[in-house]
Amino acid sequence: MVTTVSEHESDALFNEILADRLISSRFQPIVELDSGTVVAYEALSRGPVDTVFHNPAALFDRAHELGRVIDLDLACWQSSVRTATEQGFTTAHTLFVNVEPGSLGRADLTDAPHPPAPAVLEVTERALMNDPAGLFYAIDRARALGYRIAIDDLGADPASLALLPLLAPDLIKLDMSLIRERPDQDAARVMSAVAAHAERTGAVVLAEGIETEEHRVTARALGAAYGQGWLFGHPVAEVPNAAALAGISFPAGPAAALPTSGTPYQVVAPLRTPRSSNRALLVQMSIFLEARALASGDSAVVLSTFQHHPNLTPATRRRYDALAEKAGLVAVYIAGEAGLDDGSGIRVAQIDPADPLLDEWDIVVLTADFAAVLAAREVDPHNHAEGAYEFVLTHDRDLATAAALTLINRLSSPHPSGDGHTGGGAPAGS
Repeated sequence: MVTTVSEHESDALFNEILADRLISSRFQPIVELDSGTVVAYEALSRGPVDTVFHNPAALFDRAHELGRVIDLDLACWQSSVRTATEQGFTTAHTLFVNVEPGSLGRADLTDAPHPPAPAVLEVTERALMNDPAGLFYAIDRARALGYRIAIDDLGADPASLALLPLLAPDLIKLDMSLIRERPDQDAARVMSAVAAHAERTGAVVLAEGIETEEHRVTARALGAAYGQGWLFGHPVAEVPNAAALAGISFPAGPAAALPTSGTPYQVVAPLRTPRSSNRALLVQMSIFLEARALASGDSAVVLSTFQHHPNLTPATRRRYDALAEKAGLVAVYIAGEAGLDDGSGIRVAQIDPADPLLDEWDIVVLTADFAAVLAAREVDPHNHAEGAYEFVLTHDRDLATAAALTLINRLSSPHPSGDGHTGGGAPAGS
């Protein structure tokens, strides 16, 4: 029975939970769908029994209200690792742990508790929208320590389809809505994008929320090799024979890292022969790519550089306002005051005068089924009126992804506190 308490008592209880390490861990089985064999477990966090905070959603909701999401997330992470170590998770990739990227960025990972064997860290694609550069930094740190990376809830946010190559996950977890709801064009789009990414990279696919045999069949149809849900078992406090688990079977090595430094032109020009163009042609090519992104709707990522602020004309601003209303992520890079307020939906990054990006005209578009990068470098920046450029236009997804990463890493977080958590560190599970 859950006892009702006042808000003051609730805050006191929450603070006590963190101070006295009253977080406990449960483990939900992950099975190989074809055989039904349990191969791994996902660690799920709970507050004290018989309190409102036994529910992880309530726990993280209060943490968000108090600005202590990262504190709570670290406590959940530590509890998961400590309990898994005590129970003997000694085989690689038998343990899944949910970690907020902000925790990875704040904690000294060399001193933080780590499982006795390499584990799988789950992050949600929502973090990319909050702090893309911070998320990639966190993932790089985790991979350097031997973790594999899983992207959680794919399909919950359509923009995540375009973000797959940016995150380069080793494992994709399909959102339970894809398994449980009637198939539609969105489900088909997810299936196509996931299949293409898995074929290209060898990424493993896992389906969440499987409760019936019909769900299992749907999961296999969507390309999942592994699954979890109440059909295979509820979360448990103790895992028998944890050391005997086989673990998830990954390809020999982690996903290959793409370059994340430099500029789009510096990434693509050495691999494609640049051509010459004037400003008028570049404008028309840019408008064409913007229209392609607009047609893709919320699965589109658009990253554009404008050199100096006069290049962001009223007509261009109207096009980008329309893009921001529909696309998953729209960012512009510009020197000088862009005149874009926080309510526009457009992310803005200032170009430093010493940054070679200042001499470039770039647009990168990534969607679930389209990729392009137009990267142009001004021939003589001191003669800007001439409008002469050398450019490369390519639809190679790997090159477009690499170009996007050079720009993503120049974005700052709109949430300096890192408190953009939506509960991913301690999902309730199903």
